[in-house]
Parts: sequence; C-alpha cells; structure tokens
Amino acid sequence: MKNWLALAGVLALLGGCAPGAMRGAPGQPSLDQLETAMAGHIRVLASDEYEGRRPGTEGEAKTLRYLAREWQAAGLESGTNDPAHPWFAPVDLSLSTPASSKAEFRRGRKLVELPEGAVTVFTSGRRTLVEQAPLLYVGRHGTDLDQSELAGRVAVMLWDNDDARERRVALLENGAAAVLAIVADDAELATILSQRRGGQYLLSSEGSGEAMDGYMSLVTAQALLGEPLLARLMSDEASKPEPLRVTARLEAISTLANVDTHNLIARLPGKVPDAGAVVVMAHWDHFGECGEASAADRLCNGAVDNASGLALVTELAKLLGKGPQMDRDVYFVATTGEEWGLLGARAFTQEPPIPLGTIVAAFNIDSIAVARRGTPVSMLGRGMTPLDPGIDVVIAQSGRKLVEAAEASNYVRRQDGWALLQRDVPAVVVSSAFADTGQLARFTRDRYHRAQDEAAAVELGGAAEDLLLHLALVRHFASLALWPAPAALEPVAPPIMEAGG
Repeated sequence: MKNWLALAGVLALLGGCAPGAMRGAPGQPSLDQLETAMAGHIRVLASDEYEGRRPGTEGEAKTLRYLAREWQAAGLESGTNDPAHPWFAPVDLSLSTPASSKAEFRRGRKLVELPEGAVTVFTSGRRTLVEQAPLLYVGRHGTDLDQSELAGRVAVMLWDNDDARERRVALLENGAAAVLAIVADDAELATILSQRRGGQYLLSSEGSGEAMDGYMSLVTAQALLGEPLLARLMSDEASKPEPLRVTARLEAISTLANVDTHNLIARLPGKVPDAGAVVVMAHWDHFGECGEASAADRLCNGAVDNASGLALVTELAKLLGKGPQMDRDVYFVATTGEEWGLLGARAFTQEPPIPLGTIVAAFNIDSIAVARRGTPVSMLGRGMTPLDPGIDVVIAQSGRKLVEAAEASNYVRRQDGWALLQRDVPAVVVSSAFADTGQLARFTRDRYHRAQDEAAAVELGGAAEDLLLHLALVRHFASLALWPAPAALEPVAPPIMEAGG
C-alpha cells in the first residue's frame, strides 16, 4: 500500500496518547445532533478524496488514519493485542485481475454463433480451462444441489434475486466446473462486469484456487439456448435442473498480485477481566472506480455502503467512551474486503484478538443510512443466536418496534456477521434499513454499488435512532447483571489441595 509511512506516523501519535476517561457522561445528544455528526463523517469518508476506499490504495490509508484518530479521541485503545501491529491488523490478500476471456458453445458439433465478448468469464486463479462441458440449467437453485448433480457441468443460473451471489458461490463449492449467470438487466450487467474487470480479492491464506464464473445478457442467453426453451425454463421458478444440449469451452486468464490491507481493531476496556467482550463491527471498504468506462463519474464513493455504518460506529464509540465504564470490554472493528466476500471478517475469525468463544455478542452495522425517523427495526440473524431475548428487552425499553421483513433473510449471508456466525459467534444486525423495504429497494435499484451512492443522498433519520438503540444494546450485553456470562466464560475455582500436596 502506498503511503503507509504516513500511517505509521499516526501509530506513533496514538501510542503516545493515553485513552480518554470513561466516566461522567454528559447529557445525551439529540437526534438532530447525531444526524449532523454522522453526516460529517460520511462527507469525509465518501468524498472523492478518499477514492472509493478500495483495499490496498491510498484511499485505504486515508480511511484508516481518519478512523484511528476519531476512535482514539473517543477514548478507545488499540485492540489488536499484537504489539507489532497496534490498531491495524494486517490482512494478506491476493488480487486476481482479468487478462483474457474466451467462450465457445456447440450444439452437437455445430458452433453456436455469438458476438465476440457476448459471454465474459473470469477465474480466481492464473488460468482456468473448461472443455466440452455440458450446460446444466439450474435457474434459481444453488445451495440445494450436490456434487453428483453438478460435477463436470457448467451451471447456468438466473441472476435475478438478492441471493444470487450466494447461489453462485454454493454452485462452485458444490462441484460445478463453472457457473454462467444470465443477467436480465443490462445496466446491472454492465456494473457487474465493470467491477469484476477491476479485479477480485481473495484471502491469501485460503489460496486462489481456479474457480471460474461468467455472465451473459438475456439476449445472449436467448441466442444460445433458444428463446422458447429459455422462456419455459425461466417461467417455472420451481423447475428442477435441466440438462441442455449445449457444451462449452471456456478459458479465462488472470494476473495475480499480493495486496497488503488491514482491519482496524480498537478496544474500550471493561471493569471485569475475563468477563468476555461485545464486538461492534462495520466494513470500511468499497470499490474505488466501478462505473462504466463511458460514464462521466466512475467513482463509487460508498456513502450508504458503508460510510454510514462507520459513522454510526464512530459516534457510538464517543457516547460509550464518555459514559460509565462497563463490565465487559467492547471491541470496535472496521473490516477490509467485505465487498469481495467478507474477507476482513473471515480474517478476524482466523486470527482474533481474543478467543472467539469469549465474544458474548457481536453487532454488525452496514448500510444504515436508508430509513426515515420512526421506522421500526428488523433483524438479520433472528433465531440464529441466544441473543434474541436480550435484544427484545432493549428494543421494548427503547420504544422501538421490531418487525419481520421478508427481505432481511436475503442479506444474512451477505454481511460480515455471517463470517462470525459460521464460527459460532453470536452475531446479528439490528437495523431500520431492513425494515423500510421500500426505501431499501429504491437504494438497491438506483444507488447500490453505483457512483450514485454519494453523501448528499443519505437519509439519517432512522440511523440516528439506530445509534441510540445500539448504545442501549451494547450497554445491556456488556453488563454482567443484565447479561450474565455464559457457562464457558464463568471463572473456574482452583482445586483445593491437601496440605503436603
């Protein structure tokens, strides 16, 4: 990363400053004041100066410097528990950048004539070649298919639902030779291809592998499969996977490079050692340039996703730092590489600053600046952790209303808390954004992962209320009286020894 010498200077500054006092909280700020404070952070983090906060760039260095200064001023201290890397925990990534793509299809021996570049394929390795592989239409299937159905086949899926990314991953993990996605929305296809051509990050510790996937438009799919057949397949959402009388030869070549990036980890110390910890998490990364090549504005600033989450976490740190010291430690984590597969969160679980079993509750904050004031809250992870009773109490006491949003389940696997849930850490998202389905749908359609996600367009009414709700949630789960330690964290009395041993 460029300019990490400047970041080292921030480390020296932080090391020479004592954490702020954690007592004597002043009067609670108003919602208007909280909105103003969060808007200030978003204007900085989503400004053009921060270059879209792509990992491994000067935008990362600026982002982490800004957050570290703000968090230290709030009274936090380094939480890495690694003297060699205070505040900034290294995450080693590899960047796979596409170099070439070829796709040919045959019906029997006859080549299917398609325009050059009509199907674009990518590999996570240096070179992946698939030859004479039969196509299997899987539509909206994914996690429910096993290796016996997918091995050696190219799975053709529909990219028309919020869980499309998870279905693609599941198809590859379950043995598909490659996955080709039909993207009906041409604007969405252009955005996806622009992002993928900018490169794909992977955790170096997990190896690059040679997974291959690709994309085509609806028009291309009609030319490849035949319009009547495709119309029949797409019209039946419950259809079983169907073999197609088409074979594929796919080749993708990429260049690989190492990327040094970081999670930011800070701690607000509690009063009781070994009582466990509460974690508050938000990802700091975005895409950098991701708009179409012909667009006047190609910079994806990521104001809602996720400068807004960072703003909430930063103001939460200030409020908690000014209040009375809690029983448990509270860890604040800003993760890298979320947009490329929860990479920073997965790295956090692989090398955690504390044993994962000592985390009693984790709250992930993502894309919070969508809903208006007075919006209820919804949960990602409802029924998946033992936290529900405590969360219900806090929501009731706050005067907020908890609602079930059908769309919420589509996002559970798409946020950093999922990486923690997979390692048995009780992690949830409590957010008004997922309760306001209309606003969320408009954001997803018009601004999500696009250059239009800018600071001027955020809505912070619900976010300010969510900030106060998380203040109460953290205090609740950081209290031994309100949330006693699980048995695994209870101190074990030493054995009584007889005199003389």
